[in-house]
Amino acid sequence: MTTSPSSPEPPPGGPALSVDVVLPCLDEAAALPWVLRRIPPGWRAIVVDNGSTDGSGGVARELGATVVRETRRGFGAACHAGLTAATAEFVCFCDCDASLDPADAVPFVDEIRAGAADLVLGRRRPRGRGAWPPH
Repeated sequence: MTTSPSSPEPPPGGPALSVDVVLPCLDEAAALPWVLRRIPPGWRAIVVDNGSTDGSGGVARELGATVVRETRRGFGAACHAGLTAATAEFVCFCDCDASLDPADAVPFVDEIRAGAADLVLGRRRPRGRGAWPPH
């Protein structure tokens, strides 16, 4: 596993980063701008490049994400590499294909911060025909 040196610093006088969002990534260059724009302010995006051939790692780095390279193929390996790279008090996982909005994790983190939960798991539920993107 290798990481990029670009790890955002908290703003001067601002709070330290407390949430890392792990984004396992395999050939998601087209989706990355949409996904990374939706990372809540003050949260750090950790994009785990799992062997992309479309320049995903470079795109993520250019957009300010911390990039971790995981050579062992597979979603689980990418998630593990991202968790290992995470340093924040709270860690979220989100698909990197634009099928989920990372900002939707805010209420879950709020529940944990408030002490109402120790762990929160989400799942997708379709709300009618065409609810999920074709990919």
